[in-house]
Amino acid sequence: LAGLQRSLDEATAELEQRRQEVTGHQEKEQGLAAELRSLRARAEEAALSHEREARTLRDQATAAAKQRDSALREAEEARAQLRAGAEARAAARRELLEAQREARDSREGRDTERRR
Repeated sequence: LAGLQRSLDEATAELEQRRQEVTGHQEKEQGLAAELRSLRARAEEAALSHEREARTLRDQATAAAKQRDSALREAEEARAQLRAGAEARAAARRELLEAQREARDSREGRDTERRR
């Protein structure tokens, strides 16, 4: 009877040891699972954050492109106005030179007449 009791005690002790080992493994697995859930949640948040940042950068790039296009149009309009102004000044200069030539010719003609 004492031998059976000792065997039963040993078996009980061995079962308790195995139960503790299994519990330890389960706790480690649960800890690992919790860590994996935490990592997954952080990765998802990082992905969402990157997605928002990429969207913001795309929006900024679009706005910058619109500003650039507007500035280029304004520069082209200014060039056209400068060109038109230069052409108008050149035409006025030609007219002035022509008027001066005509006045000189007329004056020379009168001087010639007077001398005769």
